[in-house]
Amino acid sequence: MTRTAGFDRLFYCFGLIVIAWAVLTFLLVPMVAALHAALFRHGGLAILDAIAELARSRRVRAALWNTAWMTGITIVTGTIVGMFQVAVLEYFRVRGRGFLKVAFSTPLVFGGVVAAAGYNFTYGPGGAITAGLTALFPSIPRDWFIGWIGVLFAHTFLMTSFHFLFLRAAMRRIDYSTIEAARSMGASELTILLRVVLPVIMPTLLAVTLLTLSTAAGSFAAPQVLGGRDFHMLSQMVLTLNSLRRPDMAALLALLMGIVLMGLILLSQYVEAKGAYTAGTKTTARIQLRQIRNPLMRIVMHALAYLLAAVYLVPVALIVLFSFAPASSIGIEILPSTFTLANYARVLGGGTAFVPFFNSMLMGSVAVAVALAITLFAVPVMVRQRSWLTRALDISFFLPWIIPTILLAVGLIAAFDAPNPLVGNVVLLGSYWLLPIGYVIFSLPLMVRFMRSAFIGIDPAFEEAARAMGASGSYRFRRVVLPLVAPTAILVAGMKFNNLMAEYPLSAFLYNVNNRPLPIAIVDGAVSADPDQAAISLAYVTLIMAFSLAVILIAERLSLGRTPESSNL
Repeated sequence: MTRTAGFDRLFYCFGLIVIAWAVLTFLLVPMVAALHAALFRHGGLAILDAIAELARSRRVRAALWNTAWMTGITIVTGTIVGMFQVAVLEYFRVRGRGFLKVAFSTPLVFGGVVAAAGYNFTYGPGGAITAGLTALFPSIPRDWFIGWIGVLFAHTFLMTSFHFLFLRAAMRRIDYSTIEAARSMGASELTILLRVVLPVIMPTLLAVTLLTLSTAAGSFAAPQVLGGRDFHMLSQMVLTLNSLRRPDMAALLALLMGIVLMGLILLSQYVEAKGAYTAGTKTTARIQLRQIRNPLMRIVMHALAYLLAAVYLVPVALIVLFSFAPASSIGIEILPSTFTLANYARVLGGGTAFVPFFNSMLMGSVAVAVALAITLFAVPVMVRQRSWLTRALDISFFLPWIIPTILLAVGLIAAFDAPNPLVGNVVLLGSYWLLPIGYVIFSLPLMVRFMRSAFIGIDPAFEEAARAMGASGSYRFRRVVLPLVAPTAILVAGMKFNNLMAEYPLSAFLYNVNNRPLPIAIVDGAVSADPDQAAISLAYVTLIMAFSLAVILIAERLSLGRTPESSNL
């Protein structure tokens, strides 16, 4: 064995040990700690007592009912709006499709806590729309939007990003010749939609519906900002129980939510497996946009499409405008009459308002770098070497995808609220680093999933040629493999950093005064009656939107490289 080969083997063994320790310490142990807190009390099994105690709580029952019906209604309204978007962009001929596409894509950069704060500013008691409505109709209460109406509104229009991304791609896989064949046999447009188009997109529609269900059931930022005093959902109750020093009930509630979500996932897979759906993988003819021949229907379709675009764009436009306005104009003026850079000077000037921005940048950068390093080491090992250890790692990395975020947060609190020998008997709860550790765990499933696809797609001949020329393992990885997977690595790193800048559920459970992140500052500013705090929150939201857009464009540019050249042939 050469010296280089020996070093590679030593590095490989050391890396595997470190990753196995990290998975055991920060993923498996917290899960066990959460289960122990949920099921045991005073050294004995006490799950029935805890369930009875939860059932006696009026607030828990109300939150359970609110979560159930809000999730059901969100699936209906979100599916209607999402499928309407897809029909407008991919099936019917509607004028201004480019503009509508930009409008319908805003949830990609205006989602989560950012959108919740934005909707509160636009439609809430101090919002510009509310100021206009109360000026026209003084009888309207200023808090008309706060409560279940605001939460349902946010859910309906923000969760269409799944339809925009995935259902549009499914529509493009439809073979247009099948539609033409159905039409030539006398099928009506409705029959074509139900019997030809719907079966092709049904698997994707089920997957999108499942994503919507999971996101709505675990919704946190929207009810926290827009729900007001009377409308609460289960995620908020878990945080409340944990803050009341009842980690057992918080863990049990989070565990029950996880069981229900996993049951729904299995149910959807069963329904999908039972169905006979037609795949559209052999598309030979691109789908042609359909002209709406009925003039009245054409007018209604265009009116609804542009009204929907206004719903998406108006809050974004108002937030950007008022982020440049004096704090005194917020809640008073419908449109700002004067403009200033004072809000941005306070946020970026290095003072108190800059601290949350700096914390999120630092913790997000560290978390993405660590998660990417783990992924780049572990994924090629899992792809090429199948053993019980690599299979266990493979399954472990995907656990955070099926376990609710709040259950993961409760587990981290339960595992590290006392000296833990796995981390040198250090108490991590209350330290700066427990939140970025949570960010790493939260980032791993998506990174592993996409990087796995990238590594599988590499032609083994490249590495075999380098090995035949005497290249060591580390050299082959640096000079052959890494350049091939770098575009995917850049893209997923950009996406995750983007997500972490606005990540709210983990942040709400794990932050402390030393690492207060941007999402917490945004929510505090959104619910504050102080105009100065609201103005700073608007600057935060605008910066996150601009930053998200820049990350998406840069990551796309770096990952995709140059655009295809047009042919002169």
